[in-house]
Amino acid sequence: MPLAPLGAVQPEALPGVIAQMKKRLGRKVAPAQAADLWSATYILMGLRYEQVLIQKLLQGVMTMKESVTYQAILEEGKAEGKAEGLALGEIEEAKRILMLQGRNRFGEPPAQALAAIAAVSDVKKLEDLSVRLLGAVSWQDLLGLNGARRRGRKKSS
Repeated sequence: MPLAPLGAVQPEALPGVIAQMKKRLGRKVAPAQAADLWSATYILMGLRYEQVLIQKLLQGVMTMKESVTYQAILEEGKAEGKAEGLALGEIEEAKRILMLQGRNRFGEPPAQALAAIAAVSDVKKLEDLSVRLLGAVSWQDLLGLNGARRRGRKKSS
């Protein structure tokens, strides 16, 4: 049944197909199984139709939210969002600390330095800049702007 909306169905016929599915699932299937079938329908429809249309067509299907499959998808999305949020938070915190230390050492950064730091999206790169700040003499030296080269450390023999 979850494949029904994916068959040779014209978009204008979809509401009728969904209505037939609701009728059949409402009388022939246990609620837990119906929830899983609606979740499968929702997922499979995403292969062919836009999210807005799917939500509009399935908005009356509340049992889908009870499906373990649907709940697992939500949990995975929450976990990914949380991980991405942490990564973005780490980057912003690293930028904030680099700016604090840089302002303390070199004064207010020029616009070019602000843009260069804003463009960094890798925590490792920001960590490297924080270490490099200890030996830099200016914002330009730190960021390699205006042809300024980073001074290398002397190797001890």
